[in-house]
Amino acid sequence: MDFSNPDLKELACLICETLKSSGIKAVLVGGSCVSIYSHNRYQSSDLDFATYEELKPIEKALAKLGFKRAGRQFSHDKCPYLIDFVNPPISVGREAVHQFNTLNTSVGSLQLLTPTDCVKDRLASFFYWNDAQALDQALLVAEDHPIDIKDLKRWGKAEGFEKKLREFLKRSTKTI
Repeated sequence: MDFSNPDLKELACLICETLKSSGIKAVLVGGSCVSIYSHNRYQSSDLDFATYEELKPIEKALAKLGFKRAGRQFSHDKCPYLIDFVNPPISVGREAVHQFNTLNTSVGSLQLLTPTDCVKDRLASFFYWNDAQALDQALLVAEDHPIDIKDLKRWGKAEGFEKKLREFLKRSTKTI
C-alpha cells in the first residue's frame, strides 16, 4: 500500500487485518466512519479504533507496517493519518453498541459502526457539546445510507435530547 496517499477505507482494512493476524479484535469508530459512509465528503485526519487489547501487542502488530507509537496514537513517516485507540466499551451517548457493520475490500475486512450508530455517534457530539460540524456529519451519513429512524428516535428520547433530534430530522432528506 502507498502510505503517502492511502485510501482511508483500505488503510482501515489493512490496520484491522494486521491486528487480526496478531489475534487483536478492533472496531473502527468516530470520524473515519463518517469519511467512509460519506464517500470522503467529510475527511477525517485519523482512524479511531476501539479494542479491549493492551497497547503493547497493538504496538508490536502495527510495527510490522512501519507505524510507531506515541502514547495511544500511532503514526507512520509517510502516512497522513494517525491511528488512535480509544477505550471500550463502544457506545453512542450513554448507550452501548454491540452490533457492527462489516466492510470488505481487496485488502481485507473491517468492522465499524453501522450507519445508524455512526449517525448517533455524531449526534451525541451535537447533543452534548453543541458541535454543529458533528450535526453536518450525521446528515452526510444519513443522505447515503438507510438509517433506522425508529431506533434513532428511541435513542434520542433516552438521551434526553428530543428537541435537538428534531433539528436533525427536519434537516434530513430521509422520510420520517
